[in-house]
Amino acid sequence: MKEILMIVFICSFTAALFGLMHFRRRYFLLYQNVQKFVKNILDGEEIPSHIPAEGDETVIQDLFIRISKKYNKETLAAMKEKEVIQGLISDLSHQLKTPLSNIRLYQDLLKSSSLSLQKKMQLEKRLDEQTDKLEWLLNALFQMVDLERGIISLTPDNGSILDTLQKAVETVLPKADQKEISFEMTPFPQCPVLHDPRWTEEVFINLLDNAVKYAPGKSTVHLSFEVYETYGAVRIQDQGPAISKEEYHRIFQKFYRGNSSAGKEGWGIGLYLSRLILEKEQGYITVDSKEGEGNTFSVFLPILTKL
Repeated sequence: MKEILMIVFICSFTAALFGLMHFRRRYFLLYQNVQKFVKNILDGEEIPSHIPAEGDETVIQDLFIRISKKYNKETLAAMKEKEVIQGLISDLSHQLKTPLSNIRLYQDLLKSSSLSLQKKMQLEKRLDEQTDKLEWLLNALFQMVDLERGIISLTPDNGSILDTLQKAVETVLPKADQKEISFEMTPFPQCPVLHDPRWTEEVFINLLDNAVKYAPGKSTVHLSFEVYETYGAVRIQDQGPAISKEEYHRIFQKFYRGNSSAGKEGWGIGLYLSRLILEKEQGYITVDSKEGEGNTFSVFLPILTKL
């Protein structure tokens, strides 16, 4: 009997000893995995979403999965943010290159002692013009970046769009007078639309400035307003060269310049900036063009009340 009890005791002890050894081995492996996990984080390496099956504990395994997903997601977001910043720096460098080069050229020419007074005045005028253009470009680029990153907050209000459009016309009028271009405005119905006057005026200035730039001298820019079920549409019709249908969407992309802009100074920012502003106001912009009849840009803004 004693021999049987001794055998049972030895077997039980041996089983317990093996069990303890297996238990310690499992958690030793688990400890090693945790160390590896921490090392990967510190070294900025990719985090595995699964630890080896041997030494696997369900609770800790779930923790590994959740942490790894969050870490890898944040790492990917940081990489994308870095790419965006690098792309922005590249865009800024490209856009600023031409006006800066022109300013440097005029500054060098003005250093010449052999310049006549008339020539000097002409160069100083061109230098002022290039400086103004650079100032406008920088302002537009900063606005674009702030809108893209959500730094600028628009405050749309239900108000008259006519007042906002008239302010934009007054801003562009001096350029229009130089080309003897007139503005013809049909009577606007009294229908308030949801918009931020300060930023919507910026949209209209961009569109009217383009209309004056590309339209022939002594032509007319027609302005009208139509009311739909949920939107009001301001239409700006010029007599400039027709935009092809293939370019209808592309002209609203960042830094894109259409075929009709050949030979005209510009940076491909105005229409993209206008699109960004209108999207912030829950509106949108479209273009329709017919050969020989010019282009019609339509600015759609939400209406809260019907006539």
